[in-house]
Amino acid sequence: MIVVCDDDKVLTHLLTRLLKDAGYEVCVAHDGQSAYHLAREPKCRGMLLDMRMPNINGAELLMLLAAEHIAVPVIVMAGFPDYNEEELKQFPNVKKFLQKPLNPDDVLEAVEQYALK
Repeated sequence: MIVVCDDDKVLTHLLTRLLKDAGYEVCVAHDGQSAYHLAREPKCRGMLLDMRMPNINGAELLMLLAAEHIAVPVIVMAGFPDYNEEELKQFPNVKKFLQKPLNPDDVLEAVEQYALK
């Protein structure tokens, strides 16, 4: 299962469709708290994570995952210059950084590289 976590419902719908068409099982979270619970599921194989979200933001979620040794590969998606790839490398779960707007081919390539079907 791949967790798609973003508060933009249009984007989560598009990413869900893209990943399901590629053969992945997908669960959607619209905030960090929901994503945190999904990341703890044994069948979670990866996460696409937006950094700006309500409740628990992306950085807070990455800290929680690291503190609890939850080794889910994370592909970070960001549309603002608040974070850069070098800063995000401090989090052991972050495998890739994708700048929004997203290119569907880049998303699929990253998911195929870092997550298991």
